[in-house]
Amino acid sequence: MTLPSLFFGSLLASICGLVFHLLRGGRLPRLFLYLLTAWVAFFAGHLVGEWLDWHLVRVGPLNIFPALLATIVGLFSASILAGPESPPRKRRN
Repeated sequence: MTLPSLFFGSLLASICGLVFHLLRGGRLPRLFLYLLTAWVAFFAGHLVGEWLDWHLVRVGPLNIFPALLATIVGLFSASILAGPESPPRKRRN
């Protein structure tokens, strides 16, 4: 994997995580959870696509289809496993 493909993959994964956070909502810790999950799932999906020799949608050395599929599954899994977000705490004066 080349450095430009690493940057492009990180950009695609970040966009997926940010859009998912925009749709699902939440506070800043959820944003970090979704971004980290998107990055890990994207590159894991790319590696699994290489391992299984899937070449459905490729952009340079990146396997986009398995990477995006893994990102979507990973984001929904992280959202379910994290559970409902707790309401903000009220501050006492």
